[in-house]
Amino acid sequence: MHEDAEAGYLPVLGRGEYDQYGCLKNEYQVDQKKGTRLLFIGDSVTHRARLVNALRKLYGEEKYEYWNAGVESFNTRQELVLYRRHNAAIKPDHVILTFHNNDFRATPLVVREKGQFKVYDPGMSLNPWLFERSYLYRWAWPRTDDRQGRARQVLESLAEFKALLAQQKVRFSIVLVPMFKPESSWDKSEKWSRQQSQEYFRQLSLPYFDMLPVMEAALKDGKEVTETPGDFFHPNDFI
Repeated sequence: MHEDAEAGYLPVLGRGEYDQYGCLKNEYQVDQKKGTRLLFIGDSVTHRARLVNALRKLYGEEKYEYWNAGVESFNTRQELVLYRRHNAAIKPDHVILTFHNNDFRATPLVVREKGQFKVYDPGMSLNPWLFERSYLYRWAWPRTDDRQGRARQVLESLAEFKALLAQQKVRFSIVLVPMFKPESSWDKSEKWSRQQSQEYFRQLSLPYFDMLPVMEAALKDGKEVTETPGDFFHPNDFI
């Protein structure tokens, strides 16, 4: 990752796991489209490709290309910046956003440059001096994030995404990812984020696919749904 003034941080492109277009490296050729070009964007759920692989298994490779631009810990604003600057160059036919409970938060990039402590973050209010020197501040800071400010940023980013993709004549869909545990055990914040997400999708007339019924059915059948025990953010291959 490298720091970025607009996004907080972005993946390093052209080496490592990401190509020059901000996608995980694959065998496709940008100028030789073999079928409908699907671009998956999102955070760690997208990056780890469980959903992408499930759709590939279901629909096959003859008529579709599966491009993965997922980045661990990303939120909607960062996904928009990465798409606008780099992903759009592949000219996708359909952008599929994996929208997660934690898209209403953000993960900072903390680095030292020339002996100086710096924090790059996508919109969170943070005092670097206190963050470096105060354990109490580091403990309290994530808990005092401006949730309403973050929510407004999500709404604005979704609206920008819709407008940009409409201008490019690219189909836009969202997969609403639940917490991977029974909904009855979700805490107040987890329930709020789901309700807020659905309200935004309705407000912006954005089509979305809700994974909650699928997950609940799997749990009812006695299936394990998490990638690792106790990690309720990431699914395994149950999908």
